[in-house]
Amino acid sequence: MRATYEDLLRTARRTAVSAQRGVYPDEAEVMADWGAVLAATSHHLQWLRGRLKSATGESRFDVRSDNSLGRLAQAIGAGADLLAVQDSASATALDVREDLTAARAEVAAIALIGAGVVARNTRRRTPGRLQLGRAMRELAEIAASDVRRRGLGGIAMLAAGGPATLANDVSTIAPQADRWRRAHAAMPPQSMLTRDLRSTTVQLRTVCGQVWHLTTHLLAAASARLQPDQRMDLQILRRGLQRFDAPARDVELAWRGRLSDLSGLGSPETEVAFLDLKSAVDSNLQGDRGIRSAAALVGNHRAAAGLIDAVDELLWSADQVARWQQHAVSVLIAAGRLFVPRQEAARVEISYLRRPGGGTRPLQAKWVRTDLASCFSELTGRLADAGDHLTRAAEVARRLAGTSALLRRTADPLVRTPQPYVDIASGIADPGQELSGLGR
Repeated sequence: MRATYEDLLRTARRTAVSAQRGVYPDEAEVMADWGAVLAATSHHLQWLRGRLKSATGESRFDVRSDNSLGRLAQAIGAGADLLAVQDSASATALDVREDLTAARAEVAAIALIGAGVVARNTRRRTPGRLQLGRAMRELAEIAASDVRRRGLGGIAMLAAGGPATLANDVSTIAPQADRWRRAHAAMPPQSMLTRDLRSTTVQLRTVCGQVWHLTTHLLAAASARLQPDQRMDLQILRRGLQRFDAPARDVELAWRGRLSDLSGLGSPETEVAFLDLKSAVDSNLQGDRGIRSAAALVGNHRAAAGLIDAVDELLWSADQVARWQQHAVSVLIAAGRLFVPRQEAARVEISYLRRPGGGTRPLQAKWVRTDLASCFSELTGRLADAGDHLTRAAEVARRLAGTSALLRRTADPLVRTPQPYVDIASGIADPGQELSGLGR
């Protein structure tokens, strides 16, 4: 898959964080690199229909520097370049006001980290410190403007040469499925808590249930004009999903007796990505009066082909998430990070029993941590069984779709320019600036 806008911002943030560990003895070089960061940030915000008033426009953001701040300027500029090459269909993602605010806040927060590096490595009388202070105050205000705090929305999935994510309802499913897969792959296994493992199982069951409904509509719609072999593959796929659900339900129950923690908060990134994916699928399945009919969902053979592609991407992403969950559980078991009830552990290893003795006995915990694989044989067996059924269903979907890639739109031959300024990001009044609507 191509790098998305969300990937580029994540890389820029990591570069900014790594810059905090650097030391700049040459103040002139620090200020030159900061000028490149400020210019790149101002250019990036223009594509997000915002602006940075503290940027003078004299600095260049394409300055090549081996320092961390120089690499930060290049990373921020790469995000702006990605927004600049979007075609007219995918660029409609830049019309969503809440997503624009979230993207501007993230870019400003990244630049603010770089500004902190400059402030620590320069003196107050260094030329340019006054402008640095103004920029930091403005960046801090823009960074705090995102009150929704639910991610970047449709902007996150924009990619150079990628599919138009907002061309129609069906086209939004594949990018959101890939984002969901990448969110799980980015989570370190050692950091996964019980709620993360349980949530992953519920997410897999929900996605497979949605795929089951999509395949049911495909089979029921006469307008789909499916061939006999396609109908047979869809029926095999449905049976595979039904066989997956039984062991997946047992896995969901098993998390009550196998814990990776006794308390704590998990990571919300995977759940946010899943909610966006679920919303994309529900927008196709549900109408104003509930579940849409098969004829309304599958209007013609072309719509059926689009749904088959969506089913293919959904099951492929679900298969990858299931395999990643199996890997995470194996890592947690090997590291001795999973808790089991003491009574169940004692059936495998007698040393976990309470030692009999007279008098008072010290209190012992009801849960113990262990790395004995035999204590988790039922859990790992159910996970493997569910994963095998899901893999076979994904293979059928891949054969049914006939390809593993979505059709890509070609870029528009016309050169795009930043759209008019939408929101007043800072508190400084700007008379003469008209708030443009989403359609402008």
